[in-house]
Amino acid sequence: MKKTLIAAAVMAGMAGAAHAQSSVTLYGIMDMGYLYSKTDGMKARNAFDSGLQSDSRFGLRGSEDLGNGLKANFLLEAGINVDDGTSSQSSLFNRQSWVGLSSSTLGEIRLGRQFILGSQFFTNIDPFGTTFRQAGMGSTFIAANQVRNSNSVMYFTPTWAGFQAAIGYSFNRSSTETPIAGTNNRAITSGVRYANGPVEVALTYDQVEPATGGGVGKSTQLGGTYDFGVVKLHAAVADQRNAAVNVGDVPGWNGRFADKTLSYMVGASAPVGPGSLFGSYQKAQDWDIKGFSVGYTYPLSRRTNAYAFYSDIDNVGNYGQAAARDIGTRQFGVGLRHAF
Repeated sequence: MKKTLIAAAVMAGMAGAAHAQSSVTLYGIMDMGYLYSKTDGMKARNAFDSGLQSDSRFGLRGSEDLGNGLKANFLLEAGINVDDGTSSQSSLFNRQSWVGLSSSTLGEIRLGRQFILGSQFFTNIDPFGTTFRQAGMGSTFIAANQVRNSNSVMYFTPTWAGFQAAIGYSFNRSSTETPIAGTNNRAITSGVRYANGPVEVALTYDQVEPATGGGVGKSTQLGGTYDFGVVKLHAAVADQRNAAVNVGDVPGWNGRFADKTLSYMVGASAPVGPGSLFGSYQKAQDWDIKGFSVGYTYPLSRRTNAYAFYSDIDNVGNYGQAAARDIGTRQFGVGLRHAF
């Protein structure tokens, strides 16, 4: 039975019969692998971990045709720890949960918990996509590190000749809104991207006004790729100011602080054999974080692949501590990823 029919049956049992013009799809990723991680001055960690290439998840997405080119859409997405079967977030659908309307001529509006544009628009700019642990550009680009805003409204324009723009606002990105002054973490996200032929370019601006006071966190990112066929080149640069207030629920960044930094990343990806070889070098100049990473994915089918990666990053998790500037972390991972 097709997965869309299965998901529709599940939703029907939860909320009654589905509309004849509605569709609901169950989807997900199951990713599991071996990870070796060694930080200078500490013992090595050997583990079977979930979500090395991509965070493991399952979700429900659906739409209803309202006529005249207008659709109602929703998405619910939950994180999973495949190694022990537990949730990887504090609540069930903490990865994403939104509802909205879309039109081919007017664009789309979404309401709920969503990825900021610094994360959405840079998925293809980073040769490592959205994770591969510290190998991803999230090690030096905070806004690209799968950051989400709760209580947000976002608008996406239609795509015109490869161009698309978007903007969003959150009344409190990290918890429930309150009427008390100075208790809401308000946030703005905005961006524009162009993807046509061999070229993809993205420019984003994200801002957080922390409820606790202090400086407003700002992150401006510019990046792009060019596909020559035999090799694709990747590059990105970011100006990040009072960046610590931007981190919110990003694992590994809590407690960090720096007034500002210039970050950049250069990388390449290329088909090698049946799979893809990719690598990058990244640096956050004023945080003294830098390093290189390389990875390979091997397709076993249209939806299943094996992968391996190695990453050597200096000072991850230790910036701002002068005595820890030479501390580095090396990671090696190999695993299996299945999408359904």
